[in-house]
This record gives sequence, structure tokens and C-alpha cells, in this order.
Amino acid sequence: MKNLLIAAACAATASPALAGYTVTSSDAPAPTYSTTLNFDEGGVPVGTAIGSDAFASFGVSSLAAGDGFNRIENFSSTPGFGWLPNSNAFIGGFGVFMNFENDITEFSAQVWDNSGPATLFGGGMFLVLLNDGVEVSFNLIENPAFGGVGDSWFNITTDGGDVFDEIRFVGAGFAGPLTIMGEASWNAVPAPSAFALLGLGGLVANRRRRA
Repeated sequence: MKNLLIAAACAATASPALAGYTVTSSDAPAPTYSTTLNFDEGGVPVGTAIGSDAFASFGVSSLAAGDGFNRIENFSSTPGFGWLPNSNAFIGGFGVFMNFENDITEFSAQVWDNSGPATLFGGGMFLVLLNDGVEVSFNLIENPAFGGVGDSWFNITTDGGDVFDEIRFVGAGFAGPLTIMGEASWNAVPAPSAFALLGLGGLVANRRRRA
């Protein structure tokens, strides 16, 4: 029932994707952006019961599974999942929910979900973008990649100054949807304080040159 409630909540607030947000999927790797999160990197926690704040050093304020049981494992060794890459991934029962410290302009990731094709009775996967808690883009992925079939790479871009700070991948299947996210990357907008420091640095440099 939990997955149906999550899907219903997403659908209830559904709105057409705004022109400033473009979501594409492909079976070929998506572009890589300035910040990358590879779950095989040194210092990245592996195992079960991973804290949702474990990736604060990457600018991710929260990375959580919909069921609250956050896992990072090499699932390719699990029976029936040999088609996955031989690498660690974030395993999210009932979806993957990712929040960023700063606004994001581009994002890419490899994502699989076992919900199956979308029908009138369920299935498919929702990809939702939010900014400051407000939904800015709602997308139904009618055939989420799984079992070695389908487009697993997602690329999200923005234009016209639009940004987002939260992304949700939520499966709408009946049999306990499982969302798996591999490596991800993104471009973040520097925080205002960083801009201020850059400006202050420029003023100091100018004063030194004048002196």
C-alpha cells in the first residue's frame, strides 16, 4: 500500500513539466557534470542502515529510500540481478529521494526500477523535481529500465534561470517497488555566501593593486 500512497501523492500534485526543465532517458551513458557521486569511491559508506546525511560532503543534504532502509551494495551478485553493473549502488525500497544543499541546474544518473510498464492500474516510475518544496516538473517513465532492458540513464537540464533542489524517483509497481540508483553527477549553483566571498576577494585584490 505504501507505494500506492506515494504514487497517488505524486499524481495528485502532478503538473505539466515546465519549459525550463528537460528530462531525457537513454541506454547510453548521460553526460557527467562537475560533482560526481560514485558509490565505489573511497570514503563512501557501504552496507545497510546508511544515514540519510552520509553524503553532506558532496552537497547532498539527504539521500534516502522511501522505506527509510538506506542500503549501498553491489547488487549484481544477488540472484536475478546479474545484469546490473559490477559496482555499488544505492538501493531504495519504495523510491529514491535526494535533496541538495544548493540549487541544481543539471543532473544525470543511472536508475532502474522493477515496477514494470505503466498501466491504468499501476506500474511505471515517477521522476519528480522540486524547488524549495514546490513541484516544478512531473514525469511518468512508462517503461522503467530493469532486468537489462530499457533506458537506464537519465539526464536533466534547465534553462531560463530555472533550478531545482530535490529529485524523486518513485516506482508505482504493486509488488514492492525497488529503485536502484547507480552513479550520479550534477552542477550546483554556488551559495550566495560563496559569491559574496568572491566579490570581497576581488575588492581586496583591487585595493592592493592601487596601493
